[in-house]
Amino acid sequence: MYTLYGKTFTMSMVPQAVLDEIGAPYDLVTLTEEGAVTDPDYLALRPDGLVPTLVDDGMVLYEGSAIAMHLADKHPETNLAPPVGDPRRAAYYQWLVYLGSMVHPLVAQEYHADWYAETEAGIAEVRENAMQRADKVWSEIETQIGDGPWLLGDQFTATDILFWLQANFHYDAPRMMAENPKVGALVERISARPKIAALMQQHGLN
Repeated sequence: MYTLYGKTFTMSMVPQAVLDEIGAPYDLVTLTEEGAVTDPDYLALRPDGLVPTLVDDGMVLYEGSAIAMHLADKHPETNLAPPVGDPRRAAYYQWLVYLGSMVHPLVAQEYHADWYAETEAGIAEVRENAMQRADKVWSEIETQIGDGPWLLGDQFTATDILFWLQANFHYDAPRMMAENPKVGALVERISARPKIAALMQQHGLN
């Protein structure tokens, strides 16, 4: 049995969506504390107090993309990751790392600019720069999306889940998707998957 620690509308939705798509039973522990969690029991699992964290038969793993990759590889029958040796495996790694290392930090700078600056002017500058960079990054992503129906072609994978959530994290997601129609169409297809739609409802995401 898996235990997933997370919060509403955070990166914990990525492993939760993967678990739902896999159909594996899991316990969901929803943390409600604002900001980093200070509960000592949770800090013993993840010392920075952030989410998500997965406990898998005593093994503790955190970071949403890492958990998604672990689960996809552990359940190959679900085809949430191209098999080793498949040419699409390289693109799978590329998108997971790119979305996690290049796109998600902009989300953090948009919503938590106070992590990166102390003065009001500095916080405003960090946020404004992140918003401008986010718009530019998504316009670049638009040029990299193929004919689909999914990010890696005809196989729905964990990359689609991470892509879907990062797009929804954008500070003005409706406008961004309207300006980048391939991004918007892909997000719409992912959102229409029954288990993703149920997860959206659970997290209050329209």
